[in-house]
Amino acid sequence: MNRRSVRVIGMTVAALAGLAGCGGGKPLDGSAPGPRPSAVPAYVAAYRAGYTEGKAVYDSSGKGAAVRETVWGGCTRRALQAGGAAEEDRGAWVRGCLNGVAHAPEQLPSGPVTTRTPDADMLERFRARARAEGETRQAGHVRVLTIVQLTERDYDVELSTDYPAGSGKPGPESLARRFVEWWDGDHGRDGTARNVLVLGADGKRLTAQRV
Repeated sequence: MNRRSVRVIGMTVAALAGLAGCGGGKPLDGSAPGPRPSAVPAYVAAYRAGYTEGKAVYDSSGKGAAVRETVWGGCTRRALQAGGAAEEDRGAWVRGCLNGVAHAPEQLPSGPVTTRTPDADMLERFRARARAEGETRQAGHVRVLTIVQLTERDYDVELSTDYPAGSGKPGPESLARRFVEWWDGDHGRDGTARNVLVLGADGKRLTAQRV
């Protein structure tokens, strides 16, 4: 084989390699490339994590777990300790947990479950109580009070404050205690409040207490 033939063969191989590196167009069967799989929605991931936890509780405690975790708010408490798996959609996590402890089949949500609604009226009533008791400064740290609906009946209360992130000071815990002491039931709302969460200026949780 002469040098010219070797050079031509080499150029052909290089060209083919270039086409392969660029994807080479359509597949050999002529079909268009399929869509890439999308990421699992946060509410689905949260539901599945909650379902796994609820199923583990059922497996260890039996049928009685369903009553305890549903009636007494066990799943809503567990959601606060589930870390990032629950924080993307705490309501979806709780729904999964409740299905798991009931030994029910998975029923994946079709969209986000948690809903958040600011309640300025409730915040003002809390501030009024603080003023009456000479604790205006502490209540003054609260910027927004939000009702976080987790299930049809269960909800948490979030107090968004101006406390610095990772504050480590007693202020957030004292504020949570004061709110729980002030709480006297439903405060005109349907359903059951389960927890009060105090959030820092960055929106991250500083502390949480049962209501």
